[in-house]
Amino acid sequence: MAEGAGDQWVAGGALAVSALAGAELLTAEAGGLHLWNDDAGVLRSLTLALMVLDLAWYAVLLAAEVRWPRPRYDVRRWATAFPMGMTAAAALSVADAADVPWLKGPGEVLLWVAVAAWLAVAAAAAARGGAALRSRAPR
Repeated sequence: MAEGAGDQWVAGGALAVSALAGAELLTAEAGGLHLWNDDAGVLRSLTLALMVLDLAWYAVLLAAEVRWPRPRYDVRRWATAFPMGMTAAAALSVADAADVPWLKGPGEVLLWVAVAAWLAVAAAAAARGGAALRSRAPR
């Protein structure tokens, strides 16, 4: 975590996508579609466990980002921005699907954090691209 270039966040993205899939299955089951079995409690528990693991991984990675900042741009930083957004989307979806209303507040906060991260990575990418273009321009 001290040396990663941003791609260490991918595992958290996988957890978030899995929690989001669980939320979608819960929603589908509630609508009369039985994509799971008759005991939605197992699916709900698994979805919540995935969400908790994702939030824990997010907290660990955020602490690592504070402890070992990486101010230089690396294209692998997009592998940070995407999981941050997926965690926010998963939290908001799980809050509704699993009837866990307290998860909405953190989901909304994480959404804005993800937007800020995306904007920071996009700005850094644009700056890097502009610098590359200027260095190749004929003089």
